[in-house]
Amino acid sequence: MATVVYFPQRRPLSGKTKTRTVPRSPLEELAHLDDEAAVAAVKRGLPVRLIHLLSERLGLPVDTLAAPLQLTLRTLQRRLQEGRLGQVESERLHALVRLFFQAVEVLGAEAKAVHWLTSPERALGGRTPLSCAETLPGLRQVENELWRIQDVVYS
Repeated sequence: MATVVYFPQRRPLSGKTKTRTVPRSPLEELAHLDDEAAVAAVKRGLPVRLIHLLSERLGLPVDTLAAPLQLTLRTLQRRLQEGRLGQVESERLHALVRLFFQAVEVLGAEAKAVHWLTSPERALGGRTPLSCAETLPGLRQVENELWRIQDVVYS
């Protein structure tokens, strides 16, 4: 069941507010879980459909997410058949989804975030942010670069 976010809106003439609901996608739900819920979800193992959803949002084949998820192609295929990821893979997927939405927030649009994540960046040694995210130190480096971009934009 999708989480619902409530946005108050003002009625132009009456001045009263009304509430409209906007359902979140499963990826948005995952990215915005509190720590306790995220730990529980990762321990249970995330559903593999989230890999498909992320690959669609990034405009990349599912196989390209194998490296950032620390999976061989064969293991990825097996997980896709099983329907659920293991704890380590779930943890990596959670981190990638959070990174994606952090990029969307910092860069202001999903298309810009996708372009940034999949294009070589000078600040990352000419590697793509997605390829840097294959390791935890690389993931931190990408997050730090996003914070740097955000600081430049808002200062």
